[in-house]
Amino acid sequence: MTKWLLLFALVVPVSQQSEQPPALLEEVLRIRKDLRLLDPARDLPGGYALDEIKAFGYWPPWVAVDLDHDQRLDVVAAVVTRKTHQKRFGVIAVHASKPGAWRWVVPLGRRSLNGVAIDHPASDTVMPLYCIECDSNDWYRWNGHAYEPGLYAIGEAVSVATYLKKTRLGMFSRASWKSRFISEVEPCTDARVLRRRGTSYQTRWYFIKVDTSGRQGWVPASFLAESECIG
Repeated sequence: MTKWLLLFALVVPVSQQSEQPPALLEEVLRIRKDLRLLDPARDLPGGYALDEIKAFGYWPPWVAVDLDHDQRLDVVAAVVTRKTHQKRFGVIAVHASKPGAWRWVVPLGRRSLNGVAIDHPASDTVMPLYCIECDSNDWYRWNGHAYEPGLYAIGEAVSVATYLKKTRLGMFSRASWKSRFISEVEPCTDARVLRRRGTSYQTRWYFIKVDTSGRQGWVPASFLAESECIG
């Protein structure tokens, strides 16, 4: 998934958290003996040192936050496989409603991670830190079934924008590319999410209201960006 150019991403520092893993996380790591928490000294040779990651405010490699809106703290963490010759990085989430179970925010892969953060201002969006000093990290939100990249919430402020080339930017009469194109919209126009449909980024559509004119219509997920959009 790609995103429109954004202002430098603001994230919630986690350096004030205790470095003792929460019980929810410890229980899952006891079950998943092939996984351990990210250790910069072992896992990021030539990359950021632990002191540097701490200075940025992204340590320890987990965050305790309510991700599924049940008023209980969940945990999201950056993990690494224990087999050093087949090292993989990933991000897991453990919900308080299902202790002992885990869900993948980012499945295991070769691309190294520097930790995790909570995207600001929405405290329920997870940002895997592939890069610390940049704004290219994707963010994920729980959709009730899985962690979906770039999922906007009902009522959230957004901008109408896209990276798609040779595409007419605007709104449709229904949540379908085959429906009637009802209104063209200028890039980086402010809007608000009123409804949404779909189960993944590829199938996701949003019913939005344009702030400047009050026009309403459906747009695909690829037509939205964060409200700090810049041209």
